[in-house]
Amino acid sequence: MQFPQLTFRELHYFMAVATQGSFSHASELLHISQPSLSMGIRSLENKLDVRLFERSRKTITLTEKGEILLRYAERLLQDEQNLYRAMTDETGPLKGTVKISLPPAIGSIYFRSIIREFCQLHPNVALNIEEHPSDILETQLLGRHTNIVAIVPPVHDREIHIIPFAKEEMYLLMAQSHPLAQKTSCSFADITEERLILLSEDFKINKFINEAFARHGASPLITGRTSDITLLLAMVQTGVGLTIIPASLYTPTKDDGLCRKPLTDPTIYLSIALATRRNSALSKAEEAWLQTALHAHPQQNLA
Repeated sequence: MQFPQLTFRELHYFMAVATQGSFSHASELLHISQPSLSMGIRSLENKLDVRLFERSRKTITLTEKGEILLRYAERLLQDEQNLYRAMTDETGPLKGTVKISLPPAIGSIYFRSIIREFCQLHPNVALNIEEHPSDILETQLLGRHTNIVAIVPPVHDREIHIIPFAKEEMYLLMAQSHPLAQKTSCSFADITEERLILLSEDFKINKFINEAFARHGASPLITGRTSDITLLLAMVQTGVGLTIIPASLYTPTKDDGLCRKPLTDPTIYLSIALATRRNSALSKAEEAWLQTALHAHPQQNLA
């Protein structure tokens, strides 16, 4: 009996659509055109003589046959990666490429020194670093488009292995002329009527801020959003509003016009974790990246 000749490329296309739930998102993730992606999926369906996706205007879901293929495709693509690593991992200086995906702004805060140290230790390894919103990082990892991500917990998928990395308190930041600048610390009850400038909606820390306000029966009064930290600080300096950010995003300097206060009731924290897929082998270069990153935050490794 002659079986259809499936290709790993077709399986990668299928996994991208299955994990993203969208042809447009999958084509962006794979850096190919949507017609090319659709053609690859159609070729796969023709070879298997099945329909893999139920398509509607708003949603794309797996058919029963698609669910079966998903289970086998995950194993096949994992074996493909393991085979590649077994063929390419050698003794001597590490080579290859390490692809890391990070939430926005996290790279410049936590990984600048780690990148410098890793590149000094392993000059023959290329680092490919991408920034994506937190909700996309999980699907990227599960879809095998990257093997290591930095992520903001909580993460509930059991296929994702979480390694605690860093944790820090979030502070209230305001102009020095603001009346709250006279207080030693501020409660969320103090700012329920204050205008806030927050980071863009795809920053997961907004979830923690909303939950803290909800404890006081309130919602944040948002007067602006931005993903640019420099612009955020400038808006706070000019008195447009207050902001709530992790400590590392702002280092106090003399006469900068800003004032940072601890927040209470509740005090909220930003946690960062490194994440891989469970039972998924990493290359030697990827293992070296993990060890370099974890060595930079040894106190967090015990969490």
